[in-house]
Amino acid sequence: MAEWQFERWDRAHARGEFCCGKAPLDDFLRSLVSQYEKRKLGRTYIAVRPGEKRVIGYYTVASSCVPFANLPPGAAKKLPKHPVPTVLLGRLAVDQTAQGQGLGAELLIDALKRCLDLSQPLGIYAIEVHAIDRTAKVFYQKFGFVPLEDNDVHLYLPLATVEKAFAEKLRKK
Repeated sequence: MAEWQFERWDRAHARGEFCCGKAPLDDFLRSLVSQYEKRKLGRTYIAVRPGEKRVIGYYTVASSCVPFANLPPGAAKKLPKHPVPTVLLGRLAVDQTAQGQGLGAELLIDALKRCLDLSQPLGIYAIEVHAIDRTAKVFYQKFGFVPLEDNDVHLYLPLATVEKAFAEKLRKK
């Protein structure tokens, strides 16, 4: 049986005890997620153990764009000189009770798969993230995210890289 499953957030999910150790991420889940959902500012997906409603991890995605000037020179030379469409991975957090078990990586992979699915009906160049700290930056870089020019914790991953990774994974099966 799977250790956890991913679901779209709803009010039935128990989030009051969630604690990842980063106050802004804890506060978002406890206090702001319902407003973001209601106003369509982001969509939050959560991880729960099968048969349970207690949130043990989550991520939020929203539409976004990166200004052309923020792209690294190598990427910029191949694109038109206007903002580039992205999906913003606004938050990703794992409860302290589940840290170190690979859930963060699985949440990220689930988010990347959703972005890839979205790219079929919608133009998306990349996934972007504002890493909350240096540890988070290193986590994202392990998956191929690279810094943008505006801030070294503002990272992006071209969707072409995601497509290639999922294609390779399917070939290995």
